[in-house]
Amino acid sequence: MTLTLSRPLPRLERLRNWMAGEEIDCVVVFGADNVNHLCGYWRYFGGPSALVVGRDGERTLAVMLDEVPIARAVSDAESVLGYGERGFGIDLDPVAGLVAAVASIPVVARARRVGVSSEIPGADTRLDPMVSGSFVDAGGALHGIRLIKDWDELEKIHKGYELCWLGQAAVSAGAQPGVSEIELFTAAQSTAQIASGGPIEFVCDLLSGPNAAEVCCPIHVAGTRVVEQGDPVIADVVVRTAGYWGDSAETHVVGDNAEAAAARSGLLDILEQARTELVPGATGAEVFANLHSRVVSSFPGGELPHHGGHALGLTSFEDPHLIPSDTMPFQPWMVIAIEPGVYFPGRYGARVENVFVVTPDGGVELRDVMGGRS
Repeated sequence: MTLTLSRPLPRLERLRNWMAGEEIDCVVVFGADNVNHLCGYWRYFGGPSALVVGRDGERTLAVMLDEVPIARAVSDAESVLGYGERGFGIDLDPVAGLVAAVASIPVVARARRVGVSSEIPGADTRLDPMVSGSFVDAGGALHGIRLIKDWDELEKIHKGYELCWLGQAAVSAGAQPGVSEIELFTAAQSTAQIASGGPIEFVCDLLSGPNAAEVCCPIHVAGTRVVEQGDPVIADVVVRTAGYWGDSAETHVVGDNAEAAAARSGLLDILEQARTELVPGATGAEVFANLHSRVVSSFPGGELPHHGGHALGLTSFEDPHLIPSDTMPFQPWMVIAIEPGVYFPGRYGARVENVFVVTPDGGVELRDVMGGRS
């Protein structure tokens, strides 16, 4: 479907507006997620990186020397600066070279006020004595900017989300009597990774039969238990590709189990009700209260001992969260996963999860959003 709500300002423009309001001459960010967010540069296994954004929006990306060609090819940065020497693992303190490279960038060297956010421990404190300008914490501003997703971010989350569902399909096809949990786990991972065309980051709860009542890792990790006829199999498949995460959960029933199938169906109804509550101004606490009430009233003797959902993006578990204490108001273009579950200790459990974009008309499933572009 096509979303009719107006698009937010691009995240770089939102950052520039904050810089203007705070009289910031440039922003320096350290770390892979910060860099990916602001210039689209992501490597499966890359060296320490940083990005400098001037008040005019011009971006300078600093990466290890061997990464310069690929950074120039795939990032949105206007210029790329290499540091260090050829090769990896020779310099045990590459951050020192990264910080020195950042300090040498003219807009940083002459800045009076520098916004700084670092995901690399100590990088900001090492930069401080190298520049004359005063530092302003940019972490809070960037956190707020990250909550609202641009269209290209929806595309990246959607790519990971589609890989999640390919993994779910592999679990569904393989969930037969005699297969082990770890085989199903591996089937989901390999299917998603091959489809991606490159390495992925992968997290998965894979629980079967009575183990499904143990909810998730680290309580129960996929192991050698063999699936039996009638078992429910919970698969919570989480995939990161291009630096953005998708998330999914499904309950697969092996053969016939009317009780587990009914639990899954009931949870999908509860998920649908929660979807309608993903509107601007609502909060995770409100949605969780309603979702939790529906679960415990619909399933006597069952419990919901985990959150009701969370936002997605550069991390797989980010603000806002559907938990009792989260009173952050939703905003349009947030991306939130809803995941109701119910668990009967010693017997079985069930969980479902889908990902939605917040709109004034309620959450719109991400796969539906990406079917059309406004």
